[in-house]
Amino acid sequence: MKAMVAVSAVVALGLTAGCGGPGGDGGLDGNGGSGGGGGRGGGRGEAKDTRGAVRILSSAQLRHVELGPREVPGFQIERASSWAAGGGRPVADDASCRPLVEALGSRPRPAPAASVVNTFAKAGEDLDFQGLMGMIRVSTYRGDGAVSTLDGLRSAAAGCAGGFRMRTGEGEPQEFRAVRTLTAPRLGDEAVAYRLENAAERAPSLITVVRSGATLAMFFATSLSDPEDVEIPPELVDAQIAKLSRAEQKAPTVPPPSSPMAVGEGGEAGEGDGG
Repeated sequence: MKAMVAVSAVVALGLTAGCGGPGGDGGLDGNGGSGGGGGRGGGRGEAKDTRGAVRILSSAQLRHVELGPREVPGFQIERASSWAAGGGRPVADDASCRPLVEALGSRPRPAPAASVVNTFAKAGEDLDFQGLMGMIRVSTYRGDGAVSTLDGLRSAAAGCAGGFRMRTGEGEPQEFRAVRTLTAPRLGDEAVAYRLENAAERAPSLITVVRSGATLAMFFATSLSDPEDVEIPPELVDAQIAKLSRAEQKAPTVPPPSSPMAVGEGGEAGEGDGG
């Protein structure tokens, strides 16, 4: 199977917390242990102070943050719709687990001001599919939306460690027998990483979320050919966060999240302002 076919198949497989959403994240070593960010260090327990002014990417600038089709050697990357997660909103049986199934779907709460979504697949020299595939979603938020989203994910991953049941936006039942918090990469202002163990399938779902200011980069991965060796490729995470950081350096600063002036336009990237 060629990599581009595999990339497109991510949407159809109903990935990301069982709801087929764009997303992203986490990191494991070859033994299934935590190794987020390629083993470059532990996750951050506390976020950096966010009371000062932050840099907000416009919709047009967000488009320039996307990784190109072959920008990261060994991976084929393809743009996807923000609705790749399917219609409707997934629902968790336990309300405390809701952030795990909503944040990476097509209708996360709080809603981002703008998002770009890409799928990726690991490919050999002749673009043959290597089994690992996933999604990257980069979203910019109004006010403290990025901080509250990541805080919600962190709390839900810890509180739902024993697993949970849910229904996808299309009403399909899903069950996860465990949620394992992983070592997050030392990137951005803060990051979280976790692994969802599907009760019915061998392939786990790995998710990593990195916050940089008012922007979240979410990474999701699974592997059909070698589920036990699935990881969030650190080279993809590094490349995406580096590109995001460069874009933020050129973005204008806005008042801190507590200010009413920090509210912006919503929508998918390319639909908002043209700055």
